[in-house]
Amino acid sequence: MLYGLLVSALGLSIQTVNYQGIVVSYAQYALIGIFSFFMTTQMSQAMYRSSVDKQFGLLAIKFMNGVQPWHYLTGMNFFPSIGFIFQCSVLLVLGLITGGIYQIVYFLLAVLFGIILLEFWSSLGILLSTKISDYQKRDLVMTLIFTPISYAAPTLYVLSDNSSILIKLIAAINPLTYQLNALRSIAFGIFDLKTILISVVLSLVMVLLAQSILKRMKLTLAER
Repeated sequence: MLYGLLVSALGLSIQTVNYQGIVVSYAQYALIGIFSFFMTTQMSQAMYRSSVDKQFGLLAIKFMNGVQPWHYLTGMNFFPSIGFIFQCSVLLVLGLITGGIYQIVYFLLAVLFGIILLEFWSSLGILLSTKISDYQKRDLVMTLIFTPISYAAPTLYVLSDNSSILIKLIAAINPLTYQLNALRSIAFGIFDLKTILISVVLSLVMVLLAQSILKRMKLTLAER
């Protein structure tokens, strides 16, 4: 819906974008930006499921039965990955209709890489669920923090040398910026190994951090 309305409307005034020496249409540029909204949305699913596990003692039962933290993190990323693939499938259809797909093969590779990046957001969601048990607080965090993060990254706008220092600073400290750069480098056939590696390292660090926190958590079987 966001792509069909907002991106198509902006595409009327912004015809093309020069991205790392490759000229693409704005629809093609922004279509990959929509990935960021998908990833942060799926993070809320992981956060919700892990909150339920912790609240009703299911997390303690799983760990007592031999489930390792990294097993848990991998399993909790399964449903967000399915949701992400479904959303990208719909986006593929819309992109083919509106000319938003640069090349189908590159788009599919970007989707596969996006699943790896989704580990970052799923692990972050699980990490936050260890500190936030109240549903209202969780929704507040998603609305006030992660929705702005999605828009602060160069999702629908083009980050250029003429951008203000504030915008450049916000983009520089936003992990989504690096993830979007990596996704676009794949989707447009550039394959910038530096940005791809940075994104993979970010996901790996977040997974290891979440695993470390889960290992040290005080678990209870009682509902809370």
